[in-house]
Amino acid sequence: MTNIDEVRQAVRERRLETLLGMEESNWLDVKGGIYALDTPKAAEELVKDVAGFANTRTGGLLLVGFKTQIEHGVEIVSELAPVPRALVDLDRHRKLIDQRVIPTVRGLEIVWVDCGDEKGVLLIDIPAQPQISLPFVVPGPNGSGTPSESTVAVPMRRGDRTPWLPKAEIQRLLAAGWAVAGGPAAESPASNAADRAKTGQVLEAIPRDARWIKTLAQGAPMHRVPTWLGDAIYDAHEALTRDVVVFIDAEVTEAHQALTEALGDLCNQISGTFPPAGGGDGYTEVPPEWKGTDHTRYYKALADLSAARQGVLDRYQELMNTMNRKGLLI
Repeated sequence: MTNIDEVRQAVRERRLETLLGMEESNWLDVKGGIYALDTPKAAEELVKDVAGFANTRTGGLLLVGFKTQIEHGVEIVSELAPVPRALVDLDRHRKLIDQRVIPTVRGLEIVWVDCGDEKGVLLIDIPAQPQISLPFVVPGPNGSGTPSESTVAVPMRRGDRTPWLPKAEIQRLLAAGWAVAGGPAAESPASNAADRAKTGQVLEAIPRDARWIKTLAQGAPMHRVPTWLGDAIYDAHEALTRDVVVFIDAEVTEAHQALTEALGDLCNQISGTFPPAGGGDGYTEVPPEWKGTDHTRYYKALADLSAARQGVLDRYQELMNTMNRKGLLI
């Protein structure tokens, strides 16, 4: 295998042994032990690794559950070493990344690849990111064991390492952007008016008092999805996708696209539910018979639905807060 797409497919198809002998690279990093997120150092390492790959042209794959050995000064994937499932909280990984990596990593996927005996491999898949989003930053390391609230740092994947971007390089990039912008960004009346108009379109697609948003926020179990709720979510996603006019403000654009993607993910999850046995058009559901025939599939479907719902709620709040901070909400 010679590229990231081949490795991505092999992992998802559980052809894990095919990775043995590969070199760690600008887009591949494997680890023999879990990210122990209870420790500040491990949490810092996780977000640094993710942001480092997000800052590359290709994106990258983080694989937890392999051993490596050094051959001729290069890290080589030497052995499959699955880690205990009980020690890996997928949702906690996702929330930590969402909280500390700025801006939001688009298309991020955190996947558990089961290897049997309650062990497996953790895949953190960071797709290539839009150029407008770069650079991705994380809280600056300050030696205190807690993330800095006042400084940021820029990790960059280089070969099989993820060093911090030197201060001189950060200054150079800032200077280049400053020169192009002609100094600190100043929003023109025209751009502000245009973004206010776009905000009105968003609020028309998703009113602040939208019943479906309130229903999702109640956190009810997702084993049954009322038809009206699914239709409302599909309509909102279609409205945001159909409207090709974008915000002028880059930060609001990021938040808007993140919500659109989250709605698309929830639509995909809902499409995996089915009308109940014997008919009925009031709801679709995760087939209850799966609990007896394939309980793993049943509970994974519920977990995926819940995660997608939370993703929509989080991205919706981020967009509303960002538009408010920019003075776009009246």
